[in-house]
Amino acid sequence: MTSLQSLLQDPHARRRTVVIVVALVLTALVPFADAALPAGWSYALLAAGAVLVMAALLMLTRPDAAGASSSRVQSDGGARPGAGLLLYLSPVILLNLVYPLVSPAMAAVDVGGVQLTLVVLASSITVPWLAQAACLPAYRAIGDLMAGRDMAAITRRFCTTWPAMFVQALPVIVVFAVPLWLATRWSLTALATYAALCALHLLFVQSLILANVGSRRGLWAAAWAAYAVALFAAPTLWWLPPVVGALTQVVPMGRGLAALSLARLGARDFSADIARGLLLGSVLWADKFVLFLVTDGDFQVVIVFLAMLPAVIAYNYYFVNLAPKVDEAVTDLHRTISEEPLTVLAARSRRLSRTVDRAIVSTGAVGMVLTLAISLLLDGLQPVNVLLAVSVGVASWAFMILTLLSYELDYIGEKVLPQVLGGIHLALCVAAFVLIAATQSSAGAALAYGALVVADLALVAVAWVLYKRHWSQPEYTLFWRHATSW
Repeated sequence: MTSLQSLLQDPHARRRTVVIVVALVLTALVPFADAALPAGWSYALLAAGAVLVMAALLMLTRPDAAGASSSRVQSDGGARPGAGLLLYLSPVILLNLVYPLVSPAMAAVDVGGVQLTLVVLASSITVPWLAQAACLPAYRAIGDLMAGRDMAAITRRFCTTWPAMFVQALPVIVVFAVPLWLATRWSLTALATYAALCALHLLFVQSLILANVGSRRGLWAAAWAAYAVALFAAPTLWWLPPVVGALTQVVPMGRGLAALSLARLGARDFSADIARGLLLGSVLWADKFVLFLVTDGDFQVVIVFLAMLPAVIAYNYYFVNLAPKVDEAVTDLHRTISEEPLTVLAARSRRLSRTVDRAIVSTGAVGMVLTLAISLLLDGLQPVNVLLAVSVGVASWAFMILTLLSYELDYIGEKVLPQVLGGIHLALCVAAFVLIAATQSSAGAALAYGALVVADLALVAVAWVLYKRHWSQPEYTLFWRHATSW
């Protein structure tokens, strides 16, 4: 009960919570709209969806969206929050524009008896999960330099470890390739192409780490723009987009490239980071991979990806616009622990807890409003698939919130709990898609995602209680970590 009091007592968090609940209920009612409304109301649903999209965009661009201080989040030397988010969302925007245009050309090419479209799709749903695991060791390697924001030193350290880190991460591809082969029985040529695509994309996403650490949104967007141009210009040269994208990041490393070496990362720490990344990343990305396995790639790809888009946008919104406020409040608390009396410490601790709460519920509100909007739009355009869209949308929202709560637990030092939550989610995800037959059909996939909605909302409730237990008085955890670091 105490876990909910902070939401009810804070006006900003309370309003955002009401938005989440109302949008969630309305989203659940969307599949019944066709039966309840007279014929010809599809235009009204489209209009309502468009209005909600505009409302969500206003929520995204408001500088006080987190309810924290009124100062604007800066990136790339003064970009407004909306502009920074737009640049960060460039892969979502560009790839959703380009892929429909190049899919026919890809579909006309066979790779070892498998359509290139299927091989690329398999890689596309693997890489986000793979990347979360394979990039964590890099953040451990440069972690002690990140607070100082000295990009020259960070670049040198990154270049020192990057070649070996890339090579050490390659075996992780086998974790995905083996179940893919067991499920699809693809030829060796097709499977090798899939593995090569994953490896090249792994190189690409690791090259983006410096742009991400330095909040260089323009450089990030340039990489994805180059990727999209290469994909559009030569869609059947499957290896070209990640290579071109990586080159846009390698060139700006400049003198830091002189530090390139084969210095290996510690095997124990590296393995721990990989396992941690796989479990944390499974919450947001495992369902698409498992769905591909049980259907051999024969599922409603467009509906699934459009329905998960609100969760992806909200997730990026958190890390671009709201996470800097949380980092600022944490830094302020560390400074208070060192320099201020206990009376000030208590106030700063409450401020930090309130800031994190507001960030999470604001992200949840944006994600759920966008989910309602997409559900209405798809009901107006493809009413036959609206049940699948709603199930995937709400499930993806729950995945996103569970991921954020797990991230906050990991942030404050609770490394095991998020991995346990991720492992439970992964087991439930596999069970839902394996045990529920006929997932190739829209109704079967909707039922599997509906089961995941129920399961993951329960996990979200558990994660919220755990999160509040550790973040309601963050000075204790952060104090001891701060004290022992001296």
